[in-house]
Amino acid sequence: MVYQTESADGRQRVVKDCAALPWYSRGLARFLMGRERRLMRRVEGISGFPVVREKIDRNAFSMEVLKGSVLNADTFRLAPRRIADDLLQLVAKMHTRGVFHLDLRQRQNILLGPGLEVLVLDFGAGWAPNPVARRFFGKLLGEVDRSAALKYLAQFSPDDLTMEEAAEVLRGIRRRKMWILSPYRSRGIEEAVQKRLQDRS
Repeated sequence: MVYQTESADGRQRVVKDCAALPWYSRGLARFLMGRERRLMRRVEGISGFPVVREKIDRNAFSMEVLKGSVLNADTFRLAPRRIADDLLQLVAKMHTRGVFHLDLRQRQNILLGPGLEVLVLDFGAGWAPNPVARRFFGKLLGEVDRSAALKYLAQFSPDDLTMEEAAEVLRGIRRRKMWILSPYRSRGIEEAVQKRLQDRS
């Protein structure tokens, strides 16, 4: 359960709490929430990510409230290049801390603040691999996060893609088509990117 409340010092906070879950699933939920809390701790100090406030008990923790609206086509098109670049910079900073989000394709995990500043939420699917795993999988994991950022340019403002970015998006699409557990749906993205490349050639 996720809800917003007020802490003892009067500040608003978001609480994640698994106490109401059935006993047989509560252990897994505690593990996942503990992992998410640790990932958020690793990116502390980078503006654009929520800050963990406290571990309330073994079933719950709280974090600061990030105020903004979920990224959508209309708000993205107000400043597509800037928003995409800001998201790519956040991704790069996160990666320097050894953290990979892996769920940035879900728009509800990206907010735009009052000044269109990019805010990233929900590290529930994230991973901070150990040095050995990072050596083998780091490049692929990094591309997953980067391709999500470029996806929004390709979907909402393909003319703002550079040629290198357009080619990167197409490579990502080809990889996703090979992933049979999650069938790829283009929604016009592949066609828009191919047109962008053709227009430049």
